[in-house]
Amino acid sequence: MARVWIDDLWLKNDNGIPPSSTAKRSLAAASDPMRAQVPERWRSSRYGHGMRWRCRWYTVEGTAHRQHSKSFAKLTDAEAFKAAMEDDVRRGRYTNPADSHRKFKDVADMWLRSKNNVSEGVRARYECELRAYVNPKWADTPIGAISLDDVSRWVTELSTGSYPADFHRGHQPKPLSPRSIKSIVKVVFAGVLDYAVKVKYLTDNPACDVEIPKTEYKDLVFLDIHEIEALADAAETVGRPVDALIIRFQSYVGTRINEAFALQVGDLDLKNRKARIRRTWKNSATTQRLGPPKSGKPRTVAIPKFLIKPLKEQIKGQPETAYVFRAAKGGHINDHNWRRKIWHPAVEIAHLQDVEGLTPHSLRHSYAAIAIKAGADVKILQRQMGHTSASLTLDVYGFLFPERLEQVAEAVDAERTAAIVSKRVRR
Repeated sequence: MARVWIDDLWLKNDNGIPPSSTAKRSLAAASDPMRAQVPERWRSSRYGHGMRWRCRWYTVEGTAHRQHSKSFAKLTDAEAFKAAMEDDVRRGRYTNPADSHRKFKDVADMWLRSKNNVSEGVRARYECELRAYVNPKWADTPIGAISLDDVSRWVTELSTGSYPADFHRGHQPKPLSPRSIKSIVKVVFAGVLDYAVKVKYLTDNPACDVEIPKTEYKDLVFLDIHEIEALADAAETVGRPVDALIIRFQSYVGTRINEAFALQVGDLDLKNRKARIRRTWKNSATTQRLGPPKSGKPRTVAIPKFLIKPLKEQIKGQPETAYVFRAAKGGHINDHNWRRKIWHPAVEIAHLQDVEGLTPHSLRHSYAAIAIKAGADVKILQRQMGHTSASLTLDVYGFLFPERLEQVAEAVDAERTAAIVSKRVRR
């Protein structure tokens, strides 16, 4: 497409003779086109009916040329559209209007196929959120018909539990946490529309500017040390001593559950109280396989002194390739089985079943809270937990860091006093 033409649908030429300027002025001044002084010879078959002005342009689709058009009541609107369209072509922003009519579910399928660098677990989460939350609302909606207001209303529905959903086993919609809404709206839904912009089906993404609820303290679950110890003791009662060690390792080292289950004896440096996190178990719908940690990079974590003795006992006599936390028959522990057989019964025994949202990942949150209270700064916490950036650590746990303005003022005061005293001594 290189040009946009503007057609007057009400007036026509008569044997090659265009309408006179007098007739055009009369039509422009008349509130009722039927009363305008326009001779019949120049009136088209559509005269006075529908919108007067039509913008027309062509696109090449394969080997075929396809015409597109858009009608306007005012010439100024048609001219503005023509200028914008031709500017989009020059700047490479042009989108075929037909593409904006593509159904959301079709573009979502294309987006999923394009995700070649995500783990099986992440892909499974995308598929689940599309099926359960996104497609029930947007599947048959043309992508070009989705507005910022539409998305904002949907966010409200997700917050209040009034959204359409497709759940297994008859589950009913309930209000979602800000963290869940962020994943559904900003990662999956907006990701599909970002893909539509990338392939030039849309010029912009209406989900980019939508506001979602802020994550609050209550959305993260933390256990205190007494609750952690009660849970560990309960896990040993349900299972074996290693199950108590798993609870304590998660709570006082802060690894992800499948990073801990992928830890091998050779990864431990108990003399220096450290462990190297090199791999994690990746879950899909049907299989488990080893892969790099979530950040994509190995990291070294520190181990509290009190865990060294039980860890030494746990790995005694084991080869370096053996898993530190092993199943009863010696293989690796499957996290789904462990949750079912150990975690859930232990939660009941420890009387923590009423703690809403409590999962093994809550132990990692608990570690962060304990470490921050003990004085860990954001960079150290980022390295220990394997976050890709300190800003991510602050996004999740920033509210836990204590207010230290007074300490800063005192430090500045001390530095100034020391400098002045030093200068006086030199004199």
